[in-house]
Amino acid sequence: MKTVVKSLIIIFILTLDLFSSVKLNSSNTFIKGEPFIFEFEVSGSSIKFPKIEKIDSYVVQSLGTSRSLQIINGNYSEKISQKFQILPQKEFIIPSFTFEIDGTKTQSPSKKITQRKVNKTVSNNFDLELVASKQEAYVGEDILLKLIFKYKKNLQITNLGFEPPHFENFWYKKLNNKDGRYEENGYIVQELEYLLFPQKEGNLKVNPLSIIVQLVNQNSNYGNFSFLSVPVERRVYSNSLDFDIKPLPKNVSLIGDFDISASLDKNEIKEGESVSLKLNIKGSGNFDDLEDYKLDIENATIYDNKPQIKTSYSNKGFEGTYKKSFSIVPSNSITIPSFKLRYFDKKQKKVIEKETKEFKVKVNSLNKQKTTSKLEKLSEPKVIKKVIEKSITLKDKFLYFSLGSLVTILIFGLYIYVKIHKQKTKEDKPLIKKLKSSKTKEELLKTLLPYLKYNTQLDELIFECEKTEDFKQTKRDIITLVKQLDIKG
Repeated sequence: MKTVVKSLIIIFILTLDLFSSVKLNSSNTFIKGEPFIFEFEVSGSSIKFPKIEKIDSYVVQSLGTSRSLQIINGNYSEKISQKFQILPQKEFIIPSFTFEIDGTKTQSPSKKITQRKVNKTVSNNFDLELVASKQEAYVGEDILLKLIFKYKKNLQITNLGFEPPHFENFWYKKLNNKDGRYEENGYIVQELEYLLFPQKEGNLKVNPLSIIVQLVNQNSNYGNFSFLSVPVERRVYSNSLDFDIKPLPKNVSLIGDFDISASLDKNEIKEGESVSLKLNIKGSGNFDDLEDYKLDIENATIYDNKPQIKTSYSNKGFEGTYKKSFSIVPSNSITIPSFKLRYFDKKQKKVIEKETKEFKVKVNSLNKQKTTSKLEKLSEPKVIKKVIEKSITLKDKFLYFSLGSLVTILIFGLYIYVKIHKQKTKEDKPLIKKLKSSKTKEELLKTLLPYLKYNTQLDELIFECEKTEDFKQTKRDIITLVKQLDIKG
């Protein structure tokens, strides 16, 4: 009897182990820069998965769940598989997780995952190669990197998968290569070009890139209809590249060859008027590291726009232009300081400093145009009046009363007339006339500049007028607001 009980207990334990198990499926190694996929397979009649959100500071992404029902010796059990992926940068451990199976807590196995070195794929059918324009450079200096992928012309490729690369310790931008696809010696060749800018000194490395190639499965059971089968997937790896990056001199962030210039539209203005200053930089080098220029001048209000930076790549390297405008309203005569530009010239192997010239702006005060001398009032000659007494009759009193009433009516009528006339001519103040007669946006802005900071709403309309192409509607809004504010001008 005891033997039978022991046998039943052993069978029960084996059954629990069979239907209540957690299996971890994954590779033992990973490749840096590529997603690492792992899977948990759990069997049981009632299964509860744990929340898996992070592993060793890496965010875990769920790739989906699959379910299947299995029957063994008349016993039913469910099998659930969940796939996950992470993007590791160094070796890590998949820790043990707690699963609840048939009301019992079960621990999954843990697993150490190490990094695997990638070698360039050697094949007669494919080739992926990285070619750099230089192996030695300075921090911020442009490096042209070509990614060249070629495959045999007769291959039946259904799809090419290429994820945008991430070049660690490099700032980069993709170039538009119009002639990037061609045929050569029985191969189809595709080229992609990137411009790299190293961000730190030392020995920097570009790790191998990869392309996933999907091919028609020639060994499928579909025979001549092999295109109906599931494609075969092949990952093709490139070579890696090593760079020796040298530091720039202290307090210098630009490398290349640059020119800087500035121009001013006028040197003498009236009080309340503005001057326009334009700054231009052109040349070749790391234009994207160029810092924005600002102006700070005492006794002047300054408005500036965002700089316009245009860049392109040619045989001379990474070329560009930098343009910025300033609108300056000085309250008295000022000096506009020079702009300075410092960069490292690789050919001369020294730091070059260039600067624009200073500008002096003379402001003529409106008060000086008024005469300050005062004329003395001449003393009036004394007039000796002789008073003659005269008696006033009732008739004269009535006449004087009538004349007084008539004068009062005339004065009141004149007051009403002046008031009505003033309301009618209110719209024709000098400022309104100037605004209405402004035919261009520049004329309108020139008229309005003295009234900056007079009213917030008016300032917004002035800036809107500066930005918009069609200023007519904005002009109407400004005139309406000026009438409401009753600005004297």
